[in-house]
Amino acid sequence: MSLSLRKWGTLVILSIIWGSSYILIKKGLTGLTPIQLGSLRVIVTTLIIAPMGYKKIKMIPKEKMKWVAISAFIGSFLPAYLFAFAETEISSSVTAVMVSLTPLFTLLISVVVFKEELLKKQVLGVLVGFTGIIVLINNELLSSSFNLLYVMFIVLAAFCYAINANVLKYKLPNIPALGIVFMSFLFMFIPAFIVLCFSNFPFSDFASDPLIVESFIYIIILALFGTAIAKVLYIKLLAISTPVFSVSTTYLMPVVAIFWGLLDGEDFKLIQFVGTSIILMGVYLVTKKKVPKKTP
Repeated sequence: MSLSLRKWGTLVILSIIWGSSYILIKKGLTGLTPIQLGSLRVIVTTLIIAPMGYKKIKMIPKEKMKWVAISAFIGSFLPAYLFAFAETEISSSVTAVMVSLTPLFTLLISVVVFKEELLKKQVLGVLVGFTGIIVLINNELLSSSFNLLYVMFIVLAAFCYAINANVLKYKLPNIPALGIVFMSFLFMFIPAFIVLCFSNFPFSDFASDPLIVESFIYIIILALFGTAIAKVLYIKLLAISTPVFSVSTTYLMPVVAIFWGLLDGEDFKLIQFVGTSIILMGVYLVTKKKVPKKTP
């Protein structure tokens, strides 16, 4: 299989998986609080990966462990809770659209921290992308005094993803993806369990509550596909592409999320489609490759 086909194939699969994650978070919140959902997502993912990932830990150099820990808490731990809280007020489809900020943040970090070249069209893309966000949130996300806070949760999660993309690419190259993923979740397991213990989760009789059981099933699906499998695929994609390309799942992810949202009865208005289109145009400008000049 050619490198190009592997890159685009992985990108499409990731887009479908991650685009479906937001509706799973929404469904998981029917019987769980955001704190419980975020904690269980980390705990269940760790248990799923453990049988396959524990043998890969020895392939991670000791001096790289601090970067694995940073990747864990910035790229997975914080976003798990931020998205859970955000979707208590914001629809799953709008949440997915706003995550489209990730490539813009990824580019800015690559340029400022890792001295990547910044093209004029990429500057334009950043401006266009933020314009789309303003159009999107101005419609209904500011309808109450609390919604802006939940918007910022999504923006912060997107920024965390952008930092993580650069950390994985530049600080953790040539390390088995499964090893990084398992070690990351091992770092998060105890903190997530402690948080769950303080969340009033009914450990002894949760199986007797149909809502919690249903939510827990959604969390298992989310942990298996949206977290465990997706994280491994994402690191593999980073290894054969650039950070900006790898977060370009945001081209297709909103389409998948909007599809699930509409099926679930969410209202996605015309002005939101306009905002989404503007954001994706900005992402396109940011991620479009520079065309080499022809030599005479």
